[in-house]
Amino acid sequence: MKFCMGKDNITPAEPVFLSGFGDRDHKSEGVHDPIYVKAALMQSNKSLLIVTIDALGSDRGFIQGVKDELEAKFGLHHDEVLINFSHTHASVYLTGRDVHLRNGGYSMGQDQWTDQEEDLDYAYDEHYFDLVKEKLIRLVQYCFDHLEEGELLIGRTASHFGVSRRYLTNQGIEWRPSYDAEIDQDLLVLKVVDAERKVKGILYAYGCHPTSLGSSNYLISGDFPGATSRYLEQSCPEAVAMFLQGCGAEIKPMKSADGDTFKECSIGEMEEAGAELANEIINFMENGAFKSVSCSFRTVLLEPNLYTERTPVEHYQQILDDPESSEFNKVRVKKLVGKFEDGSIKDRVPLYIAVWQLDESTRIVAIEGEVSTGYSRMIKKLSGPDLTMVLGYTNGIYCYIPTRQMIHEGGYEVDNFYYYGHRGPFVPEIEDIIIGQVASAFGSL
Repeated sequence: MKFCMGKDNITPAEPVFLSGFGDRDHKSEGVHDPIYVKAALMQSNKSLLIVTIDALGSDRGFIQGVKDELEAKFGLHHDEVLINFSHTHASVYLTGRDVHLRNGGYSMGQDQWTDQEEDLDYAYDEHYFDLVKEKLIRLVQYCFDHLEEGELLIGRTASHFGVSRRYLTNQGIEWRPSYDAEIDQDLLVLKVVDAERKVKGILYAYGCHPTSLGSSNYLISGDFPGATSRYLEQSCPEAVAMFLQGCGAEIKPMKSADGDTFKECSIGEMEEAGAELANEIINFMENGAFKSVSCSFRTVLLEPNLYTERTPVEHYQQILDDPESSEFNKVRVKKLVGKFEDGSIKDRVPLYIAVWQLDESTRIVAIEGEVSTGYSRMIKKLSGPDLTMVLGYTNGIYCYIPTRQMIHEGGYEVDNFYYYGHRGPFVPEIEDIIIGQVASAFGSL
């Protein structure tokens, strides 16, 4: 196998409106740590590219624009590129130049949340899209120009870094630490070494929301993944460390759990969390078991539709009339009602599912959206003895992807569908669609 890795700083040069929390009311006030775009190029029988971006996520316009450019410049097909977002809530949400693929409702340049799309000017967003895309293209060109012989190794350990935020009671789901909930605790590490066995790349995958820092934070930051990667690179000065966000839709850092509630961590506590995860990875790299990946690559990119309930518009009028509904929710619901009126309401959502077979017993499954930890557990069970890394937040982030059980129980990840212009909550059968598509891909690769 040949490989090359690199990174570039994409920290905005001026204040921006940070995405991720509905109660923020002004632009950023500085930078705690830089945010990055990073790339790992691996070449065997074909070339594969993994890109990570320290952002909340992106819409299809961003993904399509970047991938089209990568294909035009380097011949990398869409199924050969994974764009994974850390989902840090101390960064921005990205859009491209194609207005037809734009989610809307948020701009880096806004000063506060608004329900009026015409109030938003996407000029800054489009400029930032061009900047990130250009830096990524230069980064990938560098990788192609500096490929070297090496080896890819993978190992798996367990971590208690995260905790579920879905606490089940007789009255339903409460937003509080659920210490006994079953979650995917796998911490998977891809280690890239050169011909002299020097570590040149550390790609670590774990499912957990980067929300150590809360809504009162107005500093740009990679949150705990930024800190973890920085500590790993200090430990291995010749390596690029890349965080791969797993299926962490309902998982928060254990560091933010405080008894039966969650707290906003201080900058110092966030840094401690990042250092703790880095130390887990360093200890595993020094003492854990890794297997060599033979690197015979096969890939497929699927795009099934997920369906929603056909909820009537009267249901949403009740939310608007409810004095206890938050202003942030009312903004989203008013926008949704407008979609009923103009006929753009959605009762189905396309979902990217990428499957990479790295060798006969090693694969990566990467799913668009905020994917529940339950999918990771189901897909790994489906994989049997094979070693499978399951990622969410890949090739775009549009909405939560709950399991059948979550849909039955309700809760935030199920009930906030109207944020995304969906007519109703997802039908329970979306679980069958997703697992069926993955199983079919396993059989065909």
